[in-house]
Formats: sequence, C-alpha cells, structure tokens
Amino acid sequence: MTPEKTNISARVEITLKKIVEESSFTHKDAYELGAMLIAIGDANRTIISIRNNPNYDKIIKQREYKLIEERKLQLERELRNL
Repeated sequence: MTPEKTNISARVEITLKKIVEESSFTHKDAYELGAMLIAIGDANRTIISIRNNPNYDKIIKQREYKLIEERKLQLERELRNL
C-alpha cells in the first residue's frame, strides 16, 4: 500500500521553514535538494548524519528560541493595545 500524498510543506517543522526563509535558498530549492537526495537514495543517510551533528540541535534550538521570543513580543504588544 502506498502512503497517501499530502502537502509536504504542512509536515515540515516551522523551524526548518524559517531557516530556509532566512537562507539564500528558496523553498523550491529546499524541496529540489530533498527530492534529489531521495532520488539518489541518500536521504536516510543524510538525515541521520544531520541529526547526529551537534550543530544541528544548536541551530534548531536557537531558531526555536527566536520564534518564541518573536511570538512573546507580539503577544505583549497585543496585550498593551487592549
């Protein structure tokens, strides 16, 4: 049984989306790179390699913190405007 095709972007973590947005790569570039890794059969090995890299966790945590801070500031502004 083949898995049902769904919107890939809906399943990508928001943190990774933000990292792509802040890079010189576009979303299209990111999807093409991912598709190429899948096509050559390197996707699983690459994912394991990235997740085992200590810089990956650091970058993700920094970006998540920045997103939380941005949301916090937005909520504080909204609260002041009430």
